[in-house]
Amino acid sequence: MDLEGYAMYEQFGAIVDHKKKNVTFKLFLPDASKDPRQYEGGGLPNITRISVLGDFQTPKSKRWDENNAIELTPTDYTDPRDNVVKGVVYTAQVEDLPEGFYEYKYRVEFKNAEPRMVSDPCGRWDGASNQNSGFVIGGESAEVLPISSRSPYKDWRVYELMIDDFTAGYRDKNEAPIQAIVRKLDYLQDLGINAIEFMPWTPWSYSGEAADTFSWGYNPVQHFGVAHRYVNNPKEETSKLVYLKQLINECHARGIHVIMDAVFNHADAAPPNLGFPYYWLYEEPADSPYVGQFAQHDYFRDLDYGNRCTLDYVRDACLYWIDNFQIDGIRFDNTLGFYQADNRGHGLPKLLTELRAGLSERDQKNFALILEHSWDYDAIDVTNKVGATSCWYDPFRARSHEFLGCQSVDTPVIAASIMRMLDTSLGFDLGRTPTPYLENHDHGRIICAGGGRDNWRRTQPYMIALFTCAGAPMIYNGQEFGSDHDVPDEGADRIIPRPLDWSFVEHDTGASLHKIYRTLMRIREEHPALRSPNFAPSIWDEGQTQFNRQGLGFDQERALVVYRRWNDDDDVSEQFFVALNFSDAAQEVDFEVPHSGPWRDLLSDKTVTPVEGRIKTEIGASWGAIFYRKK
Repeated sequence: MDLEGYAMYEQFGAIVDHKKKNVTFKLFLPDASKDPRQYEGGGLPNITRISVLGDFQTPKSKRWDENNAIELTPTDYTDPRDNVVKGVVYTAQVEDLPEGFYEYKYRVEFKNAEPRMVSDPCGRWDGASNQNSGFVIGGESAEVLPISSRSPYKDWRVYELMIDDFTAGYRDKNEAPIQAIVRKLDYLQDLGINAIEFMPWTPWSYSGEAADTFSWGYNPVQHFGVAHRYVNNPKEETSKLVYLKQLINECHARGIHVIMDAVFNHADAAPPNLGFPYYWLYEEPADSPYVGQFAQHDYFRDLDYGNRCTLDYVRDACLYWIDNFQIDGIRFDNTLGFYQADNRGHGLPKLLTELRAGLSERDQKNFALILEHSWDYDAIDVTNKVGATSCWYDPFRARSHEFLGCQSVDTPVIAASIMRMLDTSLGFDLGRTPTPYLENHDHGRIICAGGGRDNWRRTQPYMIALFTCAGAPMIYNGQEFGSDHDVPDEGADRIIPRPLDWSFVEHDTGASLHKIYRTLMRIREEHPALRSPNFAPSIWDEGQTQFNRQGLGFDQERALVVYRRWNDDDDVSEQFFVALNFSDAAQEVDFEVPHSGPWRDLLSDKTVTPVEGRIKTEIGASWGAIFYRKK
């Protein structure tokens, strides 16, 4: 075995030899009596016997034979990387299976509890019903090719994509959702994005039929598999994982980076015996070393990063997706749940340290490690401390929605806090960058905050700001044509299907928005200075409500903002002045520039010549200008 970059948990699950047409079931349970480092909190599972049963027992009829379940044999598991016995692995092999998709579960018997039917914690496929696990014999195969040139994250233009909602309006009945995405990749490439952040594709909890259960994917039960709903093609049952590999290959062929949204703070586990298998594999589930509150408890069953086995499991899941699917980044959901400020030896800091080591062993450059931490500026400090690439920069969204939604006669259109919002790189260490956005899956639509599609123009200066500030700007699927399915903060209507209405692209409002987003994406792509961290005026005094002497900053009375952006690259030396008018009337700006010009507005393609070293021009209502000049 080649031990470079070795991932222990990747060796478990239903391991298929397609040539020999057999499957080997391997289920691992850590044991602190054999290796005390495995866990400090937790106990033994008190298992007396494990067997496996499923429709593979009778391939023709696909009948589960409870009376002839196949017993797994327990042996000590020695990790070949350090030759340490880390626990027990239960193993059984089944030979000579016809090609097809098979579902299975483990029957686990205990000393002092009734037997349980439990799915596979390292299963690669989600079953069609009853939270079964699955495997495939035969069928099509594919190898994922890495992207030809992975760019630094600051150069990415990200599209957050909800697989179900994105494809619901156009996919065929005999087409898996992940297959259908491929048919829209040319559209996304034309839009100008070069990265897709897929909301979780890993299996989530359900009790009946997988096809009938909608989820955003933030209630995971397994971390090595793909949700059945996303890869189910009724006419072709043996391809499943191949669809995801083909999708990633198609993305990479177009220069589109792939980000996996991964939920490693918690797992769902609900009676009777449904959900996270490493919870139900213990006679007393509370003894599971994988589950237990580590930091901030928020959802479902927290994963316990105080125990080494939990960190190994999560790290190995990340390496599995990196090795086998050539993903280009991971977005870590809700990292508040596995971060303790004064604990670098456990949780998020330790996980990222080991992932960086694994990425280095694989010579993986520019791999993005992105945090969803807090909804405020505190996330920046955590990003620096743990060595992440980026964090979601939510103040950009929050302030924008606040300004759009709270206007009245007595309330300013914008407030001085907008300057801190726009200075997105402030506080980030060199080489780290924010992920700013105006909307995401978790919050309401920017078009709704602005008063609906009839008032879409009010959102324009915020759109221009998003693509002219530092970071990797992100838009949410449908944002580019004004999708107005809003999301409540809580309640039964929060996580429900919101299919994109693709006809909006052709409507006047949608077409106008789409054109502006395409233009801004192109400007962003063509001008490196807009991707630099340089911003002026930085550290704005929020007591100051008028422009500074250079005419830069913030004018509260007229709802204007003017800021400077530039880079220090000798090969491509660029300067920008961005003027934004948030009011509903045209306004004049007057600001100092360092060169006589002319300066070209990239939005109107018109030039402006400074007078006595100052640009004086009018900015239309709810609009802006991006004045550009090479040094």
